Order: sequence, then structure tokens, then C-alpha cells
Amino acid sequence: MKSVLFFALLFCLSSTAFGQHVYPEVFDNCYLDEFVFEKDKITVPQDPERIKEVVTMGWDKKMLKGAEGYLGLQILIDNRGRSCLMSVRNDTNLKLKKMNLEENINNNLKWQSLSTKVSAIILLEFVKEDIIVKRLGTKDNVNLVEIDN
Repeated sequence: MKSVLFFALLFCLSSTAFGQHVYPEVFDNCYLDEFVFEKDKITVPQDPERIKEVVTMGWDKKMLKGAEGYLGLQILIDNRGRSCLMSVRNDTNLKLKKMNLEENINNNLKWQSLSTKVSAIILLEFVKEDIIVKRLGTKDNVNLVEIDN
């Protein structure tokens, strides 16, 4: 738990410098008119197993077995439940390009329909061939905290 809070705090330090983008690696294909962050609970549910499946789509066994570290994702979810990867922080031993995150997430991760756009912040921890999925929220648009339903 302490390591997750440490990395959440580390990740939040980058948010003040990047405005709407939480993480330093930015993807410019999202239409950023107006959106809200999840605050103290998950407002757009998604099965953690589905998130793992989509993120690792197309990865070979060597990548899956050898992955270690943390991967932070900021995903914009539009009114129709479509995903758009906004920003990433890669603190894993894998190369970002080989992960194919933008295509995997934008084309394959669907959510429920919404009345307003939401920015979901997801932290994946790769530990000994396992992937732990955590959701993060923010009340003040600066500090990230772990949230649940």
C-alpha cells in the first residue's frame, strides 16, 4: 500500500506541470473540450481484467513474463463510452512503443455511456507475472489518491 501511495504521489507531481494531462508522455489525438476527473470514487466502472487484457493485447510471452514496475494511464472517456489515451507515465522495464497502448486502448476499451466526459486515471503495477490494477482520483486536481467503488 505504501508503494502505491508513493507512486501516486510521484505521479501527481507531474500533474501540476502538465495542466489537463496528468502524465508526461502526451498523446494529442483527444478532443479536450470539457471533462471531469474521478474524485473519491469510481464513477465509470470497468472490469480490471478487461483493462489488463486490452493494455497487454499483442504483447508476446516474453514481455508479459518480464514486465516489472508501474504504468500510469490517463484515459478520456467520451459520452458514448469511447476511450482516448491522453497521457502515460512509463516506469516499467518495457519500451513504450512496443506496448502499443494508444491503438490498444483507443480501439478496444469501451465504457458505459456518460452524460459528461471523464478522465480515468489507472495505475498498473507489474509484479512477478501479475498485473495489479488501481484507479486513482483527485479532489484538488493536484494530488492523486487510490479510489474504489
